[in-house]
Amino acid sequence: MILSRWLIIKGGNLVITLKRAAALTVASGLLTIAGAAPSGAAANDVDPKHHITCKWNKRAGTPYSPSAKVVTGFVQVHCSDSLDNANTRAQVQIFRGGKWKNQGNGVTSHKTSKVIHVNDKSAKRIGNWRYRTKGTHFGQHGNIWTLPTFYSPSRMLWRKG
Repeated sequence: MILSRWLIIKGGNLVITLKRAAALTVASGLLTIAGAAPSGAAANDVDPKHHITCKWNKRAGTPYSPSAKVVTGFVQVHCSDSLDNANTRAQVQIFRGGKWKNQGNGVTSHKTSKVIHVNDKSAKRIGNWRYRTKGTHFGQHGNIWTLPTFYSPSRMLWRKG
């Protein structure tokens, strides 16, 4: 009876084909090499990643108007240490037609510092409109994690036509 193309049972005994035996030999050799402890100074160079936590600065990001025609919003992420990789995005949004819509292009930063600050700017619409900043963030330090989407407090801003 054949169980797979490598394992054959003959007369109740399990027989491993030569192809499978060679693969097992190579695999056991790799496990032996991988399991060997490093020697000398190299043993101290390999440290496990330590736990890092990140959170949104929820008191930041309310859009403001630095000029008559521009709205600026931002997000801030505070981490307990620097990250290996990060992707933090700020996007100014406007409340139009009964729902929040992206205004402008948004800005993505790949900074990995303890405090990550990302600004986004957009043109203000003529009239009185409500704006907020949307933030997304994922980071990596050993594991990859994602923070929940952040929405800043909103603000009404006016642009004269």
